[in-house]
Amino acid sequence: MQTFTVTKEDSGMRLDIFLASMTEQTRSRTQKLIKEELVFVNDKIKSPHYKIKEGDIIQIVEKRIELIPQEEFELNVVFQNKDFIVIDKPSGIIVHPPHQPFDKITLVDLLVKKFPEIMQVGEKERPGIVHRLDKDVSGLMVVARNKDAFEYLKKEFKTGNIKKIYTGLVMGKVKKQTGEIALRIGRSARSKRMAARPESQEGKEALTYFRVTKKFTNSTLLEIELKTGRTHQIRAHFHAIGHPLAGDPLYKPKRVGKIVPPRIFLHSATLGFNNMDQDWVEFDSPLPDDLQDYLKELKKL
Repeated sequence: MQTFTVTKEDSGMRLDIFLASMTEQTRSRTQKLIKEELVFVNDKIKSPHYKIKEGDIIQIVEKRIELIPQEEFELNVVFQNKDFIVIDKPSGIIVHPPHQPFDKITLVDLLVKKFPEIMQVGEKERPGIVHRLDKDVSGLMVVARNKDAFEYLKKEFKTGNIKKIYTGLVMGKVKKQTGEIALRIGRSARSKRMAARPESQEGKEALTYFRVTKKFTNSTLLEIELKTGRTHQIRAHFHAIGHPLAGDPLYKPKRVGKIVPPRIFLHSATLGFNNMDQDWVEFDSPLPDDLQDYLKELKKL
C-alpha cells in the first residue's frame, strides 16, 4: 500500500493528476485505479476529478485476487455505522484465506466487495477482522471499518468486554443446569485439535459458562457464553468434559443417535459491546433453518 500526504504546494490538483505525478504512472492508469476503488482519500472513495486539499491522506491499496463468484453466499449485514459492521455469517464459508493463493471465496472477499475501505484496516489478508468463527459455525461477527475501531475492538475482545453467547447442541445429557469450564487450552501435539488441560498444565486461560435450555434423548441444547476467545474454545472445552458438540468432525462424534447433523451444531446468537461512544449495543441472530430443522427431527426420537 502506498500512502501520500498532500502538501500546500499540491493543494487544488486533480486526484488523478496528483497520483500520476507521484507514482510515475500514466493518467489513464491512475484513473483506472480510482474507478476500481483502489484509491482512498481520508478513508473515502473519490472521483478522478476530485480536487485534493492540504493535509489529505491518499492511499493506494493492492488489488485482491479475482475469484469466481459463488452465488450461494451472500453478505447479511445486520448493522453498520462509520466504525463497525455487524454481519450474520452463514455456515460453510471461511472467514479469511489461510494461505495464498486461495481459490475459494472467503468472508473477507464478500466484505471487501461491499466495504472496500476496510482494505486499509488491520492485516493484509484479514482486513477489518478482529475475531473469527470457524468455517461451519454460523452467526454474528463484528468487523472494524476504520483503524481506530480496529484497535478499539481488538482491545475490547482481549480484555473480555465483549458479550458472546452461542447456541450449541452437545452429546449426552448434561447433569448440571448451569456450570462453567475453566480448563486451559493449548494446541494438541498429535492432531489439528486444540486440547483442554488442567490448570496446572500448559496452555492459555479459558473460561466458558453454560446453561441448559433443553434436553433430548441423547443430547443437550445449551446457551454458551465465552469469557475468553481461544481457538476452538467451545469445541475443546465440551469435548474435554465428555460432551462434544454434535456434528463436530474434528472432535467427534458425527451423529446423534440415528440422525446426522447437517454440520457442527454451533451458532453465534448474541453479540454485545460498548461502541466507541461508550454506548452499549447488542445484536441477536435466530437459529438458522438447518439447525432448527435438525432440532425438530430430534424431538421425534
